[in-house]
Amino acid sequence: DVKDVNNTNHPRRRSTISSIANNLVDPNAVSFMERPELRVLNQFRLVCGDIVNHPKVQLIIIVLIIVNAIMMGIATFDFVTENPAVDEAFEATDLAFLIVFTIELGMQGVFRGYTLFMDGWL
Repeated sequence: DVKDVNNTNHPRRRSTISSIANNLVDPNAVSFMERPELRVLNQFRLVCGDIVNHPKVQLIIIVLIIVNAIMMGIATFDFVTENPAVDEAFEATDLAFLIVFTIELGMQGVFRGYTLFMDGWL
């Protein structure tokens, strides 16, 4: 029996929910991602995390972001918008950046799951 919060000598019952929860906890339970049927998925998740969070990959992404920002600024000039060939080259380059950034975000999503949305930097 648990003593009353007010230090009186009246015993009180334990919460039904906490007693049920204590009975449901299995000390030999395996975490969700360690279950045998999810081992391959977890390995894939960890490989994605190793790749996308590698310092060299992070540096490449930062450089691509800077180059993309510069190209977006240059793309507003008349010599780009008035020349169809140059405009088409800028559009193709923009599509390449979009693909790389989408792959990077997808890999972060695979690695981090829903916690990706809790990190303001990602």
